Amino acid sequence: MSLIKRLTIGTFAGLAALTFMSSGCAKTRNKWAQQGGVLGSYTADYIVIRQNGGEIMDVWKLNDVMVQSEEHSDGWLFRDQNGNAVNVGGDAKIVRINSTNSELWNKYQEYHSEFETKTYREKFNSK
Repeated sequence: MSLIKRLTIGTFAGLAALTFMSSGCAKTRNKWAQQGGVLGSYTADYIVIRQNGGEIMDVWKLNDVMVQSEEHSDGWLFRDQNGNAVNVGGDAKIVRINSTNSELWNKYQEYHSEFETKTYREKFNSK
C-alpha cells in the first residue's frame, strides 16, 4: 500500500475516532462543557450560589473568570469581579453560562447576606 493511501486512511480513521469521541461519549462532552474546550480550562461566565440550610447566602455573577474545584476538598476557588480570591466550600452550586444573554443568567441577582437585612427570597421574590 502506498504511503499516500496509508496517510489518507489514517487521517479518516483519526477523524472518525474524534467524531465518535465528541458525539458519542457523554462523559467527554460534559468534561468539555465544564472546561470550555477540548484542550483545557478557559474563562467563562459563571453563577456561583452558596446556600446554608436551604437559604441562599451568596450569589456571584461572574464575567470572564475561571471557577475551579479545590483539590482534595469540596470547595471552589475563583476571583470575584474586584479581583479578590474567593474560596467557597460546602453547599454550593456552580453554573457555567454559555452566554450572558441566557435566561438563567437573568434569573439571578448578585447577593451577599452579610450586607443585607433581607433574605435573598424576601429581597428578590417581591419584584
